[in-house]
Amino acid sequence: MPSRPPTPRRAIAMAMAAVLALSSCGGGADSGGGTNAGSSTGKAEIRFGGTVMSTFDPALSGVYQQSFLTPVYESLLSRDAAGELVPGLATEWKLSDDGKTFDVTLRDGVKFQDGATLNADAVKRSIERGKNLPKSLVKAQLNVVTSVEAVDATHVRFHLDGPPGSIGNILASEAGMIISPQAVDNPDLAAKPVGTGAYTLVSKTDSEIVYQAWDGYWNKDAVQNSGIRYVQQQDSSARFRALASGQLDLIGMDGAQMAEAESAGLKVVQGASTNLVGILLNPKAVPEFADPLVRQAIMRVIDRQAITDNSGFTGACTPSAQPFPEGYWAHVDGLENDPGLSYDVAAAKDLLAKAGKSDGFSFTLSTIAFPAFSSLAQILQAQLDQIGVKVKINVMDTSAYIVARGAGNLEAGLGQYATGRPDPSAFLQTMYLPDGMYNWGKIDYPGAADLLMKSLASTDTAERSAPTHELINLVTRTGPNLVPICALKQTFGTSTAVEGFGTTLLQEYDWRGISVKK
Repeated sequence: MPSRPPTPRRAIAMAMAAVLALSSCGGGADSGGGTNAGSSTGKAEIRFGGTVMSTFDPALSGVYQQSFLTPVYESLLSRDAAGELVPGLATEWKLSDDGKTFDVTLRDGVKFQDGATLNADAVKRSIERGKNLPKSLVKAQLNVVTSVEAVDATHVRFHLDGPPGSIGNILASEAGMIISPQAVDNPDLAAKPVGTGAYTLVSKTDSEIVYQAWDGYWNKDAVQNSGIRYVQQQDSSARFRALASGQLDLIGMDGAQMAEAESAGLKVVQGASTNLVGILLNPKAVPEFADPLVRQAIMRVIDRQAITDNSGFTGACTPSAQPFPEGYWAHVDGLENDPGLSYDVAAAKDLLAKAGKSDGFSFTLSTIAFPAFSSLAQILQAQLDQIGVKVKINVMDTSAYIVARGAGNLEAGLGQYATGRPDPSAFLQTMYLPDGMYNWGKIDYPGAADLLMKSLASTDTAERSAPTHELINLVTRTGPNLVPICALKQTFGTSTAVEGFGTTLLQEYDWRGISVKK
């Protein structure tokens, strides 16, 4: 796609969503009732054990909640396992040469679960709701859209004002999930979702959510199960026991449980994700963090391989000095092999000396009350002590941690950060531009804003990759305010009866193709 004229830096912030969240560990109960009995089709139900949901409203849902929405809703565009755009409710899409309009062609013959027809007017109403709903969490993402035009029944035109490159990924995420026009204004939408998806909601309790395969689905032949029984469980050990005993078919699992799962005759499915484990530094609270030499020293003293081999993330985190995982278009190949970024205690000490901090300094590292993070904090404490940096560990309740991090009330925050959804530019803007929500010290990386603008001039990842890579190189070599530690892998355990399940980089799962042999 051709570039469009530069837009002021302020427009970048308006176009991007602050899409950073800690993975919800939630709370739940035992798997309780429910069998794996199939419907009259002979297909079996999937019994999945995972985290706790917050809402069925796409506009109000958090970044890690899409697995509860995708059974019921479909987005205008979709993404494949590598995160590249593919057809969804729209079969074709095109950004205009001047970057001011984005046209999509809707799929024919699609109905909503209440009988309404998918057409351009339905899309217009759904997108406008996401833009205008007072508490909408997708509003910031849709700021780049000034208006939505129903050109005819099957063609929708998005009028844009701002950098357009992220619009395709935005419409492939929660912001692009289309709600039935007969339900879009319902005050109880958060509990009674109506979309075009392959499943309808049967029931929801504090312990489980039940979905049933819908006979009216436009692509019915793709559905290989009779429904989904989503058991909400916080405790990973309880989930594992339920899988091992046959109460569940598929669970989200800790990496440390892989060996036990394999010895129990279970299958382990693991893959990369765009979730980063890192330390967010606050120069407003700890002035030393404002010095790029200090940030470089912290980068060099962290032994990432030792962490992935010996912490609570053993087997589930790939050492990484950058935000995006290998295999994703925003990843900079070879960056981890640069000798100037490798683990080197002597080099870290020299950097601190150049910063005038030969005697070190101290700060409090806050994290959540989760075993893997607690063990990681202790390892980081010992590693930083090698250069005289004294770390006090502060373990917090998850909700309190999220609130404090959002308000910038931490000296440093060890946690999980979503880097790929809805679009990598959202992470880059909120972290590395001076007006970014999580750039607490308003650190300026000269040239970063211009590079982000260049990366947003096109929706083509091949064209976006070069300026994105240059931006990541700039921040990494200057000394990032979010110090990467490792790229978190997704780990799942399944019974031997489960077929058709695989991971995706953006953790957007297609429930339709999963089957359970009886």
